[in-house]
Amino acid sequence: MDMLDKLSLIYSESLTEVIATVTGIRLLTDYIENDNYFEDITGVMILNGKENGILSVSAKTSDVRVLCSEMTGVPVADVTDDDLDDTMCELVNMTAGSAKLRLSGTRYMFTLTQPFVIKGRDMSVVTKNITNVISSTLSNGEISVKIKAIY
Repeated sequence: MDMLDKLSLIYSESLTEVIATVTGIRLLTDYIENDNYFEDITGVMILNGKENGILSVSAKTSDVRVLCSEMTGVPVADVTDDDLDDTMCELVNMTAGSAKLRLSGTRYMFTLTQPFVIKGRDMSVVTKNITNVISSTLSNGEISVKIKAIY
C-alpha cells in the first residue's frame, strides 16, 4: 500500500469513527473518487506542516440535518442553519484531531487550525502546486458524506 492509499484509509477511518461515536450512525467507504467537487455544506481545516494541505468534510444539507439531530437530540425539523454550520465544523475538527494522532511521526503530521464552513452547490476547489487529492465517500445507503484531503 502506497502512502496515498494509507492517507485515504486514515482519513476515511477517522471520519467513520467520529460519526459513529457522536451519532451512532455507521458509515462505510462507499467509493473512492478523485474529483474537486463538494456537496452543499463543507467543513474545512487548513493542514499546516511539512506537507501543507486542506482537509474537508462535505455533505448535502439534508444529510447534515440528520447528523446534527443525532449529535444534539434536536428534531430534524428544528435544526437551524447555525446548527448545520456547527455540525460541519465539529465533524472536520474531530476528524482532523483523530487523523493527526494517526499521522504523528510522519511527514504528513500537521497542526490544527480553526475550522470553517463553505456553503454552495456545484462548488469546486482549484489549487496551485498541489498534486495529490485524496477523496472518498462514506455512506450507509441513506446518508453520504465526502472527505477530501488535498496536499
